Amino acid sequence: MDQQKLDRAIGRRLKTLRTQAGMTLNELAGRSGVSRAMIGRVERAQSSATAALLNRLCAALDGTLSDVVALAEKPPERLMRLADQPHWRDPDSGYRRRHASPPDAASGIEIIVVDLPAGARVSYSPWGRNAFTQQLLMLEGAVCVHIDAKSVRLRDGDCLDFDVMRAVTFENETRQDARYVIITRRGTSSYGKM
Repeated sequence: MDQQKLDRAIGRRLKTLRTQAGMTLNELAGRSGVSRAMIGRVERAQSSATAALLNRLCAALDGTLSDVVALAEKPPERLMRLADQPHWRDPDSGYRRRHASPPDAASGIEIIVVDLPAGARVSYSPWGRNAFTQQLLMLEGAVCVHIDAKSVRLRDGDCLDFDVMRAVTFENETRQDARYVIITRRGTSSYGKM
């Protein structure tokens, strides 16, 4: 790969990591000590980044220089066919999830389709670092989302926006399977209340 192509690939990869972290150019500049203008030039491939500069940016993004350079050579996937979408089933609850979005999507957004069987309950501990926000869009059935001590019951078409800084439990209290979509954008949690 020639230098110009590599600069473009590194710029795209840095912008993707910044977007996934939910950071503006100003926020990344503040965390890294690199000027907003320089970050913009690197992301647009108008300037070749030095190893020292990339190291400062990577540290602020909780990544490594080798991650950025190695991953820059492989452009993000834009299409994920249904047949290629990975499925996972929890052996305890029967909870099923399908990763619909391409891995490492340029948008920084992840889309998961979930089937929660009747009577099933799935709990998650709070995230302490690199937290993110989610939206849950109900497609079929009903589910109760418990966030700490608060509970919200969702039915077809309802959409809930929440973060993962607190314990979250998804519970299907009905006798019918539920299906919903979880949309995640990493690094954007600044919520204090649901």
